[in-house]
Amino acid sequence: MKKYVFVLVAMFILSIFVGVASSSEPATSSVTLTSSVTSTMTITPTTTPISVDQPSTFTKLEISPSNANFRLKPGESKEITVTVKNKDNITVSVKPNIINPPYGGPVIDKEWIEVTPNSAEISEGSSQMFKIKASVPKDAFIGYYNSQIAFTDEVLPTPYPEPFPIYVHYFSLSIDVWTPPMILISPQNINDQLEAMKEYDYEIKLKNEGNKEIDINPSVGSDGYMGPYGMLPALTEADITVRGPYNIPANATEIVQVHVKVPDSSGYYNGYINLGIDDPSVPDGGRVTLNFNIWKQPTDPFIKKFSLEKDSPITIEITSSSFGMYPAGKEKNNPSFETILSGPNGISNLEVSKKVIKGSVSMGGEIPPWEIDGNSIYQEMGNQYIETYTVRGTIGEYILSILPRNTPGFEYSITIGGTPLEHMIN
Repeated sequence: MKKYVFVLVAMFILSIFVGVASSSEPATSSVTLTSSVTSTMTITPTTTPISVDQPSTFTKLEISPSNANFRLKPGESKEITVTVKNKDNITVSVKPNIINPPYGGPVIDKEWIEVTPNSAEISEGSSQMFKIKASVPKDAFIGYYNSQIAFTDEVLPTPYPEPFPIYVHYFSLSIDVWTPPMILISPQNINDQLEAMKEYDYEIKLKNEGNKEIDINPSVGSDGYMGPYGMLPALTEADITVRGPYNIPANATEIVQVHVKVPDSSGYYNGYINLGIDDPSVPDGGRVTLNFNIWKQPTDPFIKKFSLEKDSPITIEITSSSFGMYPAGKEKNNPSFETILSGPNGISNLEVSKKVIKGSVSMGGEIPPWEIDGNSIYQEMGNQYIETYTVRGTIGEYILSILPRNTPGFEYSITIGGTPLEHMIN
């Protein structure tokens, strides 16, 4: 029996040593690549140099800069110098290879890019400069192109097969191929405040600066924008009519007419006029955005109560909102206010003692280039009407009634003696 107990104790002690030995073994090391390779093994391009502290399975190269963007017209070229520094303790063989990632969109033809030298042996601690030149052919399509230049064939291991290898040492190059538009559009935005059950007209000027006729096909569209709190738009495409020519002759200016028939509604509308310009230099065929605030004339007045603790003069100032933002509709009525003051001495319709017409004028921000020297240099961006009323007040309670017309909002100011009370109404 004693021999049996001794054997059990010996086995128990041996198991403790085995457990300690197994727990003291070093954990398996994990691969962590900085800058160009994150801990999740994804490529992260950056404008700063890529410094990779890699394990022995990868060479240690620093690429600076790590990316560039060229904006070129067809037929133009541009080059950049990229430095590859060897931070490893061995000589590294580098051979640039042009790679087109499968990101969709236009693909860069490898013949567009020239890298010199086409290979190099970079010794420990040394650097090699590479000239990367991009040349866009004259018949290239307008668009945004992306490519990579891999300096080595080293790729990151992945748990599953990938359709595109993730290179470790690479330079990202994007090329924005563009041409100046032949059609000048003015304005490019129509913003206005519209009254329900009214009609409004706008004009879009199109000038063809090219030497050939360009076709257009205007239409109304929207991106399905919902108003605040999920409200439906106050207008639909059916409420907007677009009329215009089907083409713009060379060196000519044409007008596209926009007519808006506002239904019995209120709220917002955000859409656009797609001009359908047949010119690859004009993105999306040319768009003029539409932003409308639709409102209704109120039937009940705004009420404000206040009191006088002693006999004092009362000055009331009412200011309309900035009405008729550029380019405003042609049919506009001036703002006005029906103002009534009730107090200890009865009810009285206030008469205007002073009126101010205030506006803001632009000199170029929204002006088409072909009219910058003409009469259209001055564009009124908006205006306000300010009405002032002054009455002699006595001690007591007062009620101010304001019924606005032709303005979707206003401000009021009540000055009792020298103490103003201000508030904004929308």
